[in-house]
Amino acid sequence: MNPPTFRAEINRRQIWSAMSFALALGIAGAYMLVHGADPGSERILLREPLLFYPFMGLIAVSCPVLAVLCSLKLRGGSPLRVGAEGIGLSGAIRIPWNDIVAVEPFYDPHKPARCGYKIVLKDAGRFLAEHRDHRLYPRMLSALKTLGSPAFVYTYNLSFDPHRFDQVVRHYLGVADRRGA
Repeated sequence: MNPPTFRAEINRRQIWSAMSFALALGIAGAYMLVHGADPGSERILLREPLLFYPFMGLIAVSCPVLAVLCSLKLRGGSPLRVGAEGIGLSGAIRIPWNDIVAVEPFYDPHKPARCGYKIVLKDAGRFLAEHRDHRLYPRMLSALKTLGSPAFVYTYNLSFDPHRFDQVVRHYLGVADRRGA
């Protein structure tokens, strides 16, 4: 029998819509630049060349750059993997099952983007010390202070089955408990 695994993917629909919106704004900004300021406009931003050209130039350049950054996000790997070796976060951090006490769902009613799962660790200080050079270390430190654990999985932009995730996590936490007992 194969051990259960779980993999959550980035919500590609949200990324594609953000990318197309940014690209459309960039095209609109370029169009406005080509046609120039409108001296008869009631809006000062569209009337005054000293305001119009820098603003439209900024839009025409920055929005396509944002679209390219979105496309790079599509190429990234799975941000959440669960398997026999542990929980993998963003492909860079792997937390073994024997270091995990529990995985608890978390929801912030004031900030829906902060919903996800809190990974309760046996030794959070050791985990932080091991990942001191990681690029997300300041965020892990902040999560430890506010949530009580440095390991947190945001699920707002992920497309996954929460029931399957819970099932796989319960399976491996049970296996880890049997090994530790």
